[in-house]
Amino acid sequence: FTKLYRKVEQGHLEHVGPLVQSLLGHISELLAVTESDCSELLAASEGLRALATAAQPQQPALSESVSRLGLAFTGVVDDLLARQIKLLVSVLEEPSSSLALLSALSALSGLGLEAPHLGELMSRCAGIRALLVVCIDSRSTSIRTAALRILATVCCSSLTIRQFEQGGGVEIISDIIADEKRPETEVTEAVSVLAQVTAPWVEDNHSVQGLTEQLTVLVAALTRLVNNTTSSPTLLLTAAALCHLSLLEPQCVWKLLECTTAGTLLLAVRRQGPQASVFLMEQAAGLIANMAAVPEARPHLAEHRAMVALLCFLQVRHSPLQRAAEITAAERLQHKSAIALSRLCSDPSVAAQVVDLQGVNRLVRLCKEEKERNHSDGVLVACLAALRKIVANCGTKVVDELNARELIEPRLLDSFLLYSSRQESYV
Repeated sequence: FTKLYRKVEQGHLEHVGPLVQSLLGHISELLAVTESDCSELLAASEGLRALATAAQPQQPALSESVSRLGLAFTGVVDDLLARQIKLLVSVLEEPSSSLALLSALSALSGLGLEAPHLGELMSRCAGIRALLVVCIDSRSTSIRTAALRILATVCCSSLTIRQFEQGGGVEIISDIIADEKRPETEVTEAVSVLAQVTAPWVEDNHSVQGLTEQLTVLVAALTRLVNNTTSSPTLLLTAAALCHLSLLEPQCVWKLLECTTAGTLLLAVRRQGPQASVFLMEQAAGLIANMAAVPEARPHLAEHRAMVALLCFLQVRHSPLQRAAEITAAERLQHKSAIALSRLCSDPSVAAQVVDLQGVNRLVRLCKEEKERNHSDGVLVACLAALRKIVANCGTKVVDELNARELIEPRLLDSFLLYSSRQESYV
């Protein structure tokens, strides 16, 4: 499909005939073994065949016909996949043995579908509820772990998360995470599900039913896991789940304060030493930034020396040797750390500590040297805001000594335009 569509779009119509014949041959083989309703696919195939064999094929008509055939083909394949998934879900609902149940879970994982696609098909087949039942009923750790792993994959859209809610998913996951007798591998997969269903990038997912009622149990259990685990992947997933909860659930901050979660997480990051990943530090910075948005939480964060950690996070630089994901994470880490500092520096004593720890020097450098912030204007704005908070509490001397008065006056917009990486965009 891709090769044919590319040739049509490029106007290389002399190559279209053989490609169409080859494609339609493969489709005919599929039609010979399927029992699905293929009338639309057949009509689209014959339409494309007629256009491709015409004396003078027309590009617009061919392009439209190839698109129509692609949609029809996708519909047939989805129908076949849905039938297969329905069969596998029926095994989950009434397994003849533990081996059959594990085989069905393995087959679902082995379909090789992208998470959103698999999630949509699982929703159509009541697969989310079936997986949750497996998590409750199975006595096998390996089976429950496999079911949780699939749940973490498919619960990536508001549609699948709503089905997860209806099946009592939050309470089920909460019980698993809170059960200290469960193996850490199983608990980690449950944490992965929680991190996924609360992820901020899921569209139209502004709240998750049942989460508020489980906050006390979840925050306590996650904090305990942060404190006890020696696994870096488990620590990262747990930190992500806590960060997501603090953003999605307004009441979460009070539970985090009760459990001294921020201090526990920062201690765990310090224990990792040089091995601490930029992704873990990003989640820690995000949690502090979310908590610092609540004024009552700021003294607690200051007491646990959050500003020291944030200043360390601001020192993290991207490197050309890093993967693209690590470079982007380093940029997000700087951004979240600067936002958190800005919020914490509303307290004059915290602002003074930042000055004493030479934090102003780093903020000024991030503003003035765009390579230090990977040319990010988001980091620039956050650092400018933090500097203005510090100056409001400590006076202008702290920036005058660094020849950086232009970063704090007259207006933030003026300072932003002066050092923006995209100055030409604002002319």
